[in-house]
Amino acid sequence: MPALKSEPAAQDSIAAKEVITVARLSLRAVTVLEIVSVIISVLVTVWAIVPMRLNHRWLELVPGILALTLMLNSHRLRGETLRELGFTTQYFGRALLLLFLPMLIGGATLIGIGYWAGSLNFNSRFWASVAFLPWWGLLQQYVLQAFIYRRLRFIFVSEQAEAAERAQRTRIAILTAGALFALVHAPNLTLVAVTLVAGVVWSWVYERAPNLFALGLSHGVMSALTIASLPSWLLQSMSIGYNHLFYQHF
Repeated sequence: MPALKSEPAAQDSIAAKEVITVARLSLRAVTVLEIVSVIISVLVTVWAIVPMRLNHRWLELVPGILALTLMLNSHRLRGETLRELGFTTQYFGRALLLLFLPMLIGGATLIGIGYWAGSLNFNSRFWASVAFLPWWGLLQQYVLQAFIYRRLRFIFVSEQAEAAERAQRTRIAILTAGALFALVHAPNLTLVAVTLVAGVVWSWVYERAPNLFALGLSHGVMSALTIASLPSWLLQSMSIGYNHLFYQHF
């Protein structure tokens, strides 16, 4: 008799695990669609809407607004707090420490190229960029890390897996985030190369110290250094998308 009672319980346990597995797979599918939707909104903007030169320029913001609405609703449904996303003072110092060496190497490389090409230009525009670009960088890091990377991590990494497998899958998520960040900067090959490396480094840092303010600051400083260092024939006005195909030197 006891054995007969335990058999239905075992079947219920198996059924519950199957339901959880199916639910997780379904949520993963939804997560993939979320990521694709955000990436497509960026590509549509830079490849289709911006080149149209609309009379009402605010219409260029429509895909971005829709994507932002999707992201905010996704955070709400998943119960993600601002602190979890990285809008916090926690980990700020640790993130800066992790960023120090990559930024030092990257900054030295950019300045070295600029010195060799005779294109260094640390004028008032550079300092204006340093003041403005961290805020633009914060927005981009929010999209890249707090949404895309977190969603990629959910897709690739199972917390029930062994530590070695989790580490390997985390690396895959980091590389994928960097690749997607580079993708939206196509077909500017210089920016694709730079953003691929930077996207991987920023995602690696976010995994260890999720602080968007430190990442936004790093993003702004490195962007300003890139603009002030690289020659125009290499940087090509940082143009991306359809406009890059018709780039003209300024």
